[in-house]
Parts: sequence; C-alpha cells; structure tokens
Amino acid sequence: MFADDPAGKSRLQARPAVPGGCRTGGPRASAPKSGLFRSLTGQCFFLLAVSADCPVERQQLGLGASLIGDPIELFESQGVRTGLVTLPGNISGLTLWDDKIGIFVVINNDHPALRRRFSLAHEYAHVLIDRERSGAISRAENRTELLEVRANAFAAEFMMPAEGVVQFVHALGKGSASRAQVAVFDEAEVVQVEQRAAPGSQAIQLYDVALLAHHFGVSRISALYRLKNLRLIDEREFQRLKSEEDTGAGKAIADFLAADNPVEERGTRDEFRRRFLGLALEANRREEITQNKLTELAAMVGMKPRDVERLLSSAGFDKA
Repeated sequence: MFADDPAGKSRLQARPAVPGGCRTGGPRASAPKSGLFRSLTGQCFFLLAVSADCPVERQQLGLGASLIGDPIELFESQGVRTGLVTLPGNISGLTLWDDKIGIFVVINNDHPALRRRFSLAHEYAHVLIDRERSGAISRAENRTELLEVRANAFAAEFMMPAEGVVQFVHALGKGSASRAQVAVFDEAEVVQVEQRAAPGSQAIQLYDVALLAHHFGVSRISALYRLKNLRLIDEREFQRLKSEEDTGAGKAIADFLAADNPVEERGTRDEFRRRFLGLALEANRREEITQNKLTELAAMVGMKPRDVERLLSSAGFDKA
C-alpha cells in the first residue's frame, strides 16, 4: 500500500521546479525541501557522502547526528510519497518522478526491516541527486554503477552520520588512541603527561557493532562497513569481526542484547539493559570479572543462566 497523504500532492504541485541541473536532461518533478538541491555535476557526486552535504541535509531536516526514527514519515513530510510493494528479490526499491503527481519511492516489502530502512535512504539519495531522470530502479546487479555507488554512500552517511558514530563509539570507551599527550597546567607552567589506555581496551568487539547497529537502526554488516570507512577499525579488525559475524556470533549477541527489535518498539528500560549487558561482556573479555560474575550481573536484568551459557557457546566467548 502507498502511504496516502491527501495534502502531499498539493504540496508537491505548489512547489517551484528545482533550479540548476544534473548531467542528464528529462522531465523534472517538484522536489522536496532540501539543502542538497543545487547544481551538482560530474565526479563531485563521488564526494557527496564525505562532504558537508549529507550533514547539512540532516541538519535541515532537524536530525543532527541522531537516529532516524521512521524514514517513511520523514520522507512523506518532505513531499515524497512512499510505498511498500512486493518486488523481485534483486530489486531493493525504485524512484519515480511525475510532473503532475510528484515523487514516488517504492521499497521491496519482502526484504528485512533493517534493509528496507537503508533502501529508503538509498532511494532518497536518488530523489535528491537524480531528480532530472524519469526514474531509478535499484537492482543488485547494478551496484557498481555510479548512480548506485553514490546512493549507497549517501545512505550510509544519512543513516549513520560520522559524528554520531564517533560519539557512540567514544561513549563505549573505545575509538581513542592507545597513547595521548595531555597538557597539565598548574598556574605556573605546563607539564606534558602521556596518557595510556589499557592494552586491548580500545579494540571494538562484535557486541559493540551490535549495539551500534541497533542504535542507528541498521544491519550489523552495514555498521561494520561504516566503522571501517570511518577508520575506526582497520582492515585486520574488519576481517576479524566479519568472520565472527559470518559464523552466526553476531545474531547470537544481538539476541542476547535484544538488539534486533524494531526501532518503534524501543524503550528507555531496554536501552539501559542493553548497555548494562554490553559493559558486562566487555568486563568479562578484559578478564575483570569471571563468567560466573557475568551470569550474576545478567540475572540482575532478567537474563537466565542458560541464556548466558548459550551466548558464551554460540559466540565463542567460552573459547577465548
């Protein structure tokens, strides 16, 4: 079903055509209110996601660096009509422009919820960037084409803004240099002190990835690639974490942390529980608490011993 906003058509028709243009001609539909609407040409599209454009777009939408709650509601508020429809498995979504009716974004309803959220952001990139085309179909086999590469880059930045990701990782006590120089001033002179993190304390773990993915409402693999692209993990760490994810450990961790529930079903109490369990897992990894203590702590937030045992076994923690 298409989300139906009776006022949406009027809003779209009342808007002036967008000035400027992209590289191709074609019909031009009324466009949503956006800081990204400007005359962008050529290879500068490649720099879109790493430039100031996406953060500016988020700011203009009042998002800052926070989670996007309901993308459908957000895009509808910008005059973009959306729909969830069964499509072939290789098609994640499509965007249609019409001079009279406006802009439609259709997402494959058969895809998982987290993928649909990312696909909505992907199609929103087409709305913003490729508005002079008659339409865009996002097929898996076209993922290496310029239109799809830049739309995916935009979607990653839009769903997981760099500032927000860095803030979240730092809140976990990670992502800092293992050594840092601190200037201590005593009203007379400055003393340079070297601050060192405990060995291994800055290493991002799969449960950190699960918490990050849950925080922004994306898949764990999307969060993992975002960490790599922001250079918060290196290639060796990426391969280690991806290998763990491929074994099913990520799913086991997400189940334990209840980090797979839909965005709209979240609550403050659940967020505290997730953070508490994440800290307990980190303390156990650093051997600051025993597995028995981990079980005791987990019981404080309603987890049963068998839940902890299942996690330790399926995620490979009992082999560490």
